[in-house]
Amino acid sequence: MEPIYIFTLTGAFAMGAALSARQVSHDVLTQNQQALDSSANTDTDTDADTDTRAKVPGIYLAAGNLSVIALIASLVYGGQNFAWWIPVSFLVVSFPAIYYIFLRRLLKPKRGSLVYTLLALMGLIPMVQGWMA
Repeated sequence: MEPIYIFTLTGAFAMGAALSARQVSHDVLTQNQQALDSSANTDTDTDADTDTRAKVPGIYLAAGNLSVIALIASLVYGGQNFAWWIPVSFLVVSFPAIYYIFLRRLLKPKRGSLVYTLLALMGLIPMVQGWMA
């Protein structure tokens, strides 16, 4: 497979997984903030607030971290195979555009972070094979 395809697909899925995991974390933060605001209006006990807080499940945090590692590996691969400005422009323009135009509409953030991480990690296989050859 051509290096540009490997770089583009792996980087796009890695960026999509990282942004989906960020969205999951942001949704939990918003939910906690709304619960805190509603409890402040009712003047309830502060011990009850700590019990109602939601936490981000660890699987989404792990998926986000793994996808960032895959994104960095993709950028290193792009830097080795292309001119310096190609990976930089893909990181700043193309990867976020692919996520916001296509990938965000395909899957919701929770499922998307897991599926896109899996696809990004699968994209690392031909990348590593290219490094070893």
